[in-house]
Amino acid sequence: MTPKLSPEAETIFKTILNWVPTIRREATRRKIEWVLGSMMRERGKSEADKALLIEACRFVFPTSYEARFKKVSGEINLLRDLVAPAFQSMEGYYTYPRLIKRVSLDVGKPPKPANQMKVMAFTAGPRQGGNSDTLVAEALRGARDAGAATESIRLVDLEIGRCFSTLLIANYQELKKLHPGREFLYCKDFREKAGASQNGCAMDDKMSEAYAKIEAADALLVSFPVYTDWETSMLAGFIERWTRYEHCLGTHLSPGRRGMVISTWGTLTSRIYEHVTDHVIQNLYLRQINVVEKIIGCGFVGLYSGLDENYHGIANHFPKIMEMTYLAGRALVTGERNQKETVVETRAPGQMEPVKTEVRK
Repeated sequence: MTPKLSPEAETIFKTILNWVPTIRREATRRKIEWVLGSMMRERGKSEADKALLIEACRFVFPTSYEARFKKVSGEINLLRDLVAPAFQSMEGYYTYPRLIKRVSLDVGKPPKPANQMKVMAFTAGPRQGGNSDTLVAEALRGARDAGAATESIRLVDLEIGRCFSTLLIANYQELKKLHPGREFLYCKDFREKAGASQNGCAMDDKMSEAYAKIEAADALLVSFPVYTDWETSMLAGFIERWTRYEHCLGTHLSPGRRGMVISTWGTLTSRIYEHVTDHVIQNLYLRQINVVEKIIGCGFVGLYSGLDENYHGIANHFPKIMEMTYLAGRALVTGERNQKETVVETRAPGQMEPVKTEVRK
């Protein structure tokens, strides 16, 4: 049964459906109507207004549509007014609020004491000393202060190539059994070196060294900026190569490693690209990395686009952001519950307005 909508909700529903490519529009409409109908029955509503319709649509669309929902609900001008000072003057840029969200999973203490653990970090930001690098350094400082050994690699400096094989080695071996006289496109260089019966990677680059560092680590930390609804190509390429490398070697990581993810973006809301962060977390989970700490930094926009006047991450100027990242890095190797706050809105020292903190327990 099609839910009944108010006249205003009907108009907005048409606008929302026009965001979707024509080939997906009918399926999207059915999903929205199912969610909306369920919400109306639960709340005893016979007609859905604008607010209820938008609430239902948020369950169906990725979080990157948040700005569009704010626009159709009339909130978008408030966001524009808020961000404008960050582009108008250096004072406005430094006092513009930045937000950090921490999600911490309580899984108890690691199987090793912190002073016996090693944390391996990969940063996927293109700007050396930017916010991705800055926050990774602070998280690693927290882990080191707890006694752990740490190491960090910037993916932009890691010399790895792209795998262009059309087959994984397991497929190649099985196909050769079925069709011994046919040629299949799998790593010709490797077949010439090692023979078709062996596992391995033909590419002569640094992936084997990077993978050995992951294997030797007890915890993995990944940091990256989000650019318009996706993680950087450096991180996507690294995870793709990691996946194919394991398949071709016929090996996988053993379970038990902890993980931490740090993501940053410009929009001053922790929700808008959280699905991108969670996508990376899911990929790490498939590689046997259980992420127990998640840090999201938002609002890195303005005249210097998230950097200070020395072209370093502006997060350096926000003590609360640095503190929460430090505590998350420490908790990664200790398991201690060292922070109750998960969302903080803060301003740089010398701020025009008092610090505003939202606490979620």
